[in-house]
Amino acid sequence: MFPSVRSEPGIPSLVLGIAAVYCAAHLAFLAPSLEDIDSINFALGLRHFDVASHQPHPPGYPIYIALGRLSKAVVGVLAPSLGMIRVEAVALAIWSAIGGGIALLAAFSIFSSLDRAGPASDAAQMTGFRSTAMWATVLLAAAPLFWVAGARPMSDIPGLAIAMVAQALILRSSTKRSSLVAGALVAGLAAGVRVQTACLTLPLLVLALIEERRAGVWWLVSRPLAALAVGGVAWVVPMLVLSGGLDGYLRALGSQAGEDFAWAGMLWTSPTPRRLVFALWDTFVLPWDASVLGIVVGGLAVAGAVVALLRHRRAALLITLAFAPYVVFHLLFQETIHTRYAVPTLPAMVWLAVCATSLAGRLSPVINGLVVLVTLVLAVPVGIAYGREPHPAFRAIDAMRTSATAAPPAAVYSHYAVRRPLQAADLGSLRVVEPRRNYEWLGLVDYWRGGGRAPIWFLADPRRTDLALIDPQSRRDVTHFHWSVVDRPELSGTRPADVDWYRFDRPGWFAGEGWALTPETGGIAHASGTGVDRRPIEAWVRRRSGPLHLLIGGRHFSAAGDPPAIVELAIDGTAIETWKVDPGPGGASFLRLADLAAGLPPGSEEYARLTVTARAEPAARPTPQIAIRQFDIQPAGTLIFGFGEGWHEEEYDNVTGVRWRWTSGRSVLRVSPPEAVIVTLRGESPLKYFDVPPIVRVSADSRVVDEFRPDADFERRVTVPADAVRNGGGAIVIETDRIYMPGQAEGTADRRRLGLRLFEIRVHPVAP
Repeated sequence: MFPSVRSEPGIPSLVLGIAAVYCAAHLAFLAPSLEDIDSINFALGLRHFDVASHQPHPPGYPIYIALGRLSKAVVGVLAPSLGMIRVEAVALAIWSAIGGGIALLAAFSIFSSLDRAGPASDAAQMTGFRSTAMWATVLLAAAPLFWVAGARPMSDIPGLAIAMVAQALILRSSTKRSSLVAGALVAGLAAGVRVQTACLTLPLLVLALIEERRAGVWWLVSRPLAALAVGGVAWVVPMLVLSGGLDGYLRALGSQAGEDFAWAGMLWTSPTPRRLVFALWDTFVLPWDASVLGIVVGGLAVAGAVVALLRHRRAALLITLAFAPYVVFHLLFQETIHTRYAVPTLPAMVWLAVCATSLAGRLSPVINGLVVLVTLVLAVPVGIAYGREPHPAFRAIDAMRTSATAAPPAAVYSHYAVRRPLQAADLGSLRVVEPRRNYEWLGLVDYWRGGGRAPIWFLADPRRTDLALIDPQSRRDVTHFHWSVVDRPELSGTRPADVDWYRFDRPGWFAGEGWALTPETGGIAHASGTGVDRRPIEAWVRRRSGPLHLLIGGRHFSAAGDPPAIVELAIDGTAIETWKVDPGPGGASFLRLADLAAGLPPGSEEYARLTVTARAEPAARPTPQIAIRQFDIQPAGTLIFGFGEGWHEEEYDNVTGVRWRWTSGRSVLRVSPPEAVIVTLRGESPLKYFDVPPIVRVSADSRVVDEFRPDADFERRVTVPADAVRNGGGAIVIETDRIYMPGQAEGTADRRRLGLRLFEIRVHPVAP
């Protein structure tokens, strides 16, 4: 049985035991490597503090870095055999484990103060298992996000811990005035660990100052306010000195703020109901495993808020001042998909949830115990898995360094998301090229166009799709490094996540700016004004002997009154293909296949220059909006395929990197040369949209080669005989007898007729 909560401040031995168990359990599974870009920034700050270089990123975290340097020195002495990355990860993560224990002790003190703030008939009589403070502390310790965050090399838990210590001291000031001075000092220091803690400490401090106004203005200024200033000055002054003065620091801070508002998806910049719903889900459900547990705890917290308002109004005021300002700041100004930012919301949630379960009387211990058990079952395995596996980026870098001893590349390129791990790791003799954000593939283009012929490596974020602008035949030598916890909601928003290691030799072709072969590259082309409707777009094709064949496809977006478009494809300035694309209702797609029987013309350059231009018909009119969506060029005997009639535009989730394409009722794949192929379709369960499974048929030359009724997520491999492909002119037809019309079903302007949602469509020749 839990001991009763005493009326005076104090920490029961059971709470001390819970905090000790939490620390011990996490020390065994601390982060085995750095992971999120912020943790890498912290590690670089341990080496050299430079806010302008994001070592660490603004606002600076000087006290956290100081603590990390202290622990790094100790870890280096105790475990000298650990590599640099592991030492820095452990040195930072150990403060999360310790901070978690401290946060639990502070949480119990805060929760006890909230209990004492209620009427005596409600607070003093809470005994044994009905102790709100005790159960709330236990639930906080077991919460999946709080549990996993306790092993990460991040400032979230240490910042929360010191902020809650400040809150606990401030709440004690009603019975011990000196606690207000100590709380103000700790609040000032807390911002040096994590500046957002000001949202947790200052509102309570303001209330305490108002309630202590009888002590006189001089006492308030000379004691608590002076203590707050001392706590802040203790880290602000050294940080400014190390940052090159106030001007240098403000430039770094302004750069970070501009980057955050430019790239972050926050409610403040996109104040829509949809964004609000996602922000609330990310904040209050995702931290609880994004499962039924999150909905249950969230529902209990809402009920507990009503209970607190009706029965513990003073406690409701205090919990609101302690945590609601941070919740508002988080929802408005932070990317809520980064679940770790929601850590400071957990103490309020658990206390409110336990307030609600207290209404169950003698059943409340059973309910609380069941909730705690479920949370531990969900949280502990994730913490163990996290502590056993280094991040994919550093595993990939280790593999690259080992491989480079035998056959080093000319250089290593990367996506911007993987830039920081490359900067932090020991790369030996590997030469790394700084990536250009959002245009990383152009580094490879510059290398090959500049005459580079030696193999090069590329460390890729799998969620990015710009490598589609490089010959798919040259993208086969890829090693995927997977993180077993990458899909865990507690780690949502980690950057980077999985990593791919590409080894490129000389590609058959590569493209420059303006191509829209994926939704990502199409968005870049549109935003930068480099698409084919604005200027000619270029690709470069390696000269090889023998005939070639190519495909090119795109879309005329067909705004009202748009003219037809004339599209021309040329190689080394000589027109190869010219065709007209007429506008159509809702847009018009096109796909062209062409044979180059004579191959490429001779030239002094290894790569021939291929250009695509578009103009209106008549030429005097402005060029309508048009984009090139498909392209490939290969030796005549190499299979190429494209999406013909009936396919909808490819879609993309930029958070998860998931890509998909809808069929209509009848969609045509076109292959060249016409030979026996295997078509692989991986799709979503149609039962998400229909009451019964559809009948799906795959045919060629009017011959049905496969028929199936998918009633769940599926992957189907279909072999299409050579004679059927040849007789069908290279067309393979996918038909479904059920159509989903989102406009009618969802009340929107979407007039598409959707068949199957396919995440992957592959076409391979049948092996001889």
